[in-house]
Amino acid sequence: MAATTILVAGCSSTAPQTRTAPNDDGTAVKTFEPVFTGAAQLGPPDLVDDGPGSLVSVEVMHGSEELEDANATYARIVYRSTSGVDDSPTEVSGVVAIPPGQPPKGGWPIISFGHGTTGVLNKCAPSRFPTLPGNGFMMQAMVLNGFAVTMTDYQGLGVPGYYHPFLDSKTFGNNMIDAVRAARRVGADLSNQWVAFGHSLGGMAAWAAADRAGVYGQGLDLKGSLAMAPAADMAGMADAAWNGTLTADQRVALVFALQSLAWSHPDLDLDRYRRGYTAEHWDQLLDCLPPNIDDILAVRSKMTNSDLKPETPADRDRLHDLLAQMALPQNKLTTPLLVIYGTEDTLVDLPWFESAVNRACAQGDRLQIEKSIGQGHSDLDSTYGLPWLRDRLTGETVPDSCPGQS
Repeated sequence: MAATTILVAGCSSTAPQTRTAPNDDGTAVKTFEPVFTGAAQLGPPDLVDDGPGSLVSVEVMHGSEELEDANATYARIVYRSTSGVDDSPTEVSGVVAIPPGQPPKGGWPIISFGHGTTGVLNKCAPSRFPTLPGNGFMMQAMVLNGFAVTMTDYQGLGVPGYYHPFLDSKTFGNNMIDAVRAARRVGADLSNQWVAFGHSLGGMAAWAAADRAGVYGQGLDLKGSLAMAPAADMAGMADAAWNGTLTADQRVALVFALQSLAWSHPDLDLDRYRRGYTAEHWDQLLDCLPPNIDDILAVRSKMTNSDLKPETPADRDRLHDLLAQMALPQNKLTTPLLVIYGTEDTLVDLPWFESAVNRACAQGDRLQIEKSIGQGHSDLDSTYGLPWLRDRLTGETVPDSCPGQS
């Protein structure tokens, strides 16, 4: 789930099963038709267009061994959301998974799950693959713990016509929140209580969901968020590119960030930030579906820091400012947040991350901070993550790790 993760196709030949039922006005509404024994029977989805969080479409899926072993019903959804760059309306895809059996009183609580980096191209959406490569086991664990799961692809991944605003916390927070609203319309008995969870880019998305909940999450009851190794503030990549200190993971992340910024800021000249081998193989570096996974890893391994040095100090400063504008925190939290990070992270540099945490503490956020000495980006211990999220549903007090708090 780290920034260097490659999304690999694992498509099933089994066609999704759907049926239609008439609305009161006679129009057809697509509903779930369970494709394996034990899945929940779901009613017709609410396809009324009333803005962010409303459903555009629902398409039942089949092919994830992990979710089917858990007897979950799951579907690809397209829903409406809001760009964090210009506040324009958008459409975003994702996946919703519903546990089998009888929901608890008030409906299944929801986890909004933020997946790690898969790329910045439209074809890099996890929901495009019935097997949900890299995400099935996590979603299975959430379902088995009594949660309905909604996993957004994030804007620009999966729905044509939109660009992917890589690292833009406002957009990611909006997408995570609206995925919960959309999940509650698929025809299942779901609660308005929810939690957010993610790792790496998904960790940033989970933190961003908490950051945006007070200003964008009206009508929902966020109980807490867990962000593991979150890419909360990556503005330091600009200085690292200038100083020639980027790690291999950061070089990949910077390529994605530069391409995304060029889409949102058409006046940004990419050639002031790339040269040599990196410039010549730019399209291959952006690809997320090579014929062989080793091919793209080989291309990425040949990048050098000199290929990514900004042309002038002014170019460096502009890149720093653009990345800082997208970073966390942006709003005061209204709910608990647990952040877990390692001191040997090769993507999210320790001083960059701790600066974001310090700013959050300074504005009065309630953070439980778990610093893992000697651990890196992808080897963090997450065994207590789901129990911590379940505890949020009971209202148990969360310790505040910020200096001067208890």
